Amino acid sequence: MIYWFYRLLAYAPESLSYGLADLGAWLLEHVFRYRRQVIDDNLRRAFPEKSVEQCAQLRREFYAHLADTTLEIIRAREMFDEAFLSRVEIANPEVILAATASLNQSTIVLTLHQGNWEWMLQRAALEFSIQQAAVYKRLHNAGADRFSHEVRAKRGAEPVEMRTAARNVLKHRRTPRLIFLIGDQSPGKRERVHWSDFMNQPTAFFAGAESLARATGFPVLFASCRRTTRGHYRIHVEEISMNPKDLAEGEIMERYARLTERAIIAEPASWLWSNRRWKRQADSATSSKATEETPT
Repeated sequence: MIYWFYRLLAYAPESLSYGLADLGAWLLEHVFRYRRQVIDDNLRRAFPEKSVEQCAQLRREFYAHLADTTLEIIRAREMFDEAFLSRVEIANPEVILAATASLNQSTIVLTLHQGNWEWMLQRAALEFSIQQAAVYKRLHNAGADRFSHEVRAKRGAEPVEMRTAARNVLKHRRTPRLIFLIGDQSPGKRERVHWSDFMNQPTAFFAGAESLARATGFPVLFASCRRTTRGHYRIHVEEISMNPKDLAEGEIMERYARLTERAIIAEPASWLWSNRRWKRQADSATSSKATEETPT
C-alpha cells in the first residue's frame, strides 16, 4: 500500500508537493509528535549552550526540512534529468575527478544525512560517467524499501545493502566506481565501531568504511549537501585521504567525524535529528580509551 501511495505522490506538481510538505511538517510536530522527544533530547545534548527557545526553533526548522526532503525524495522517481541539473549543483567536481584519476579508479565517498542526500546521489550519477554503488540499510516497511530502491537505481546507481557491502566492494574492486556510504547512522551492538567525541558526547561510528578503504587502498572523500533555496542544493566535496593505508587506524573515521560535525554546526536544521543517533552508549572505560586514542 505504501509503495503505491508513494508512486502517486511522485506525480504531484511542485506547488502541490511543497504545500503538502508544509502541512506535513505541522502535523509531524504538533499532531503526530513524530519522535519529538528524540529530537528534543538530541538537540539539547548537541547544543547545551542553546536556550530552550532556540532548540524549539531548530526543531520547527527541522520538521519543515524533513517534510520537504521526504516529498523531494519521492518526487525524484518521476523527475526529468534536467531538473536535477538545475536544482543540484556540484561546487567542485574536480575533487572527484582527481580522486578517481579521471574516473579510472574506485573512490569511497562518505556522506551524511543532511540537505537532500538522495538528490546528491542522483546528481552525481548524472555528472560522472562512472559506475556508482549506494550502500544502504534496508527499511522496515517493505513498500518503502522497494520504492527507495527504485529511486536510487533510476539513474544507474547500484543499491548495495549494508550487510553485503564489504563482499560487493571486494568482488568489484577492479571496476572503477564511486562508492557512496552514509556514515552518520548509529551502529548496532555487534558491529565494529570507532568512538569519537562528536557533538559534545561520546559517539560510535561504523568502522566498516575505514576497513574497506584500508583493505582496498581506495581514496576516501567527504561530500556534504546544503540547501541554497527551497528545492535547490549545493554539494561540496573534500578529501579525507588519498592514501588510506598510510594513516593510523581510526584516523579516517576521526576525520569524517570532524567534517560531519562542522557541516552540522554550519546548517543544523537540515541534519536528521529524528535518528536515534546516540542509542549506543559507551561505558566509561571505552570512552576513556577512545578519547586517548583519537588521532589529533
